[in-house]
Amino acid sequence: MKKIALLFIIFIAFACSSDNGKKIYDQAVKFYGEKKYVEALKEYQKVIDEYSSGEFREKSLMTIGTMYHMYLIPNINQTESNQKAVEYFRKLYKEYPKSEDAPKALFLSGFILSNNLQKLDEAKLAYQTFLKEYPNHELVSAVKSELENLGKDPEEILQNKLSKK
Repeated sequence: MKKIALLFIIFIAFACSSDNGKKIYDQAVKFYGEKKYVEALKEYQKVIDEYSSGEFREKSLMTIGTMYHMYLIPNINQTESNQKAVEYFRKLYKEYPKSEDAPKALFLSGFILSNNLQKLDEAKLAYQTFLKEYPNHELVSAVKSELENLGKDPEEILQNKLSKK
């Protein structure tokens, strides 16, 4: 009888925790939709901290990266916001390289490193990794263009384009 009771308790505990963070994630989405970004950030972060894997953790990483990239988190300067965005995008790519969002996260990390943080060597590495890992992805041409123009100012890019015509 004790074994049955123990198995029942284990089953109930597993059943209660098997949502993989869906309830917390849904609350985060609700806050995000209401433009309560600080509250949304806390809930997305809970999903990341409390669940070591799963689609809601993956989606939370992408959404937090996007929130920082779009400067939706108040009381944080743009440099720090960009650094945080790169951190979350990199984490998504490293933990979920086969994810639908992984290529986009890798591209965005390179883009932010290059265009917002002026960390050209790190951006180049991100772009080269992208080309190696996702050679047939729809963003390949954008990545190649970014690599070609890495470190150039907008006027120089424009002059190069005009001279090719």
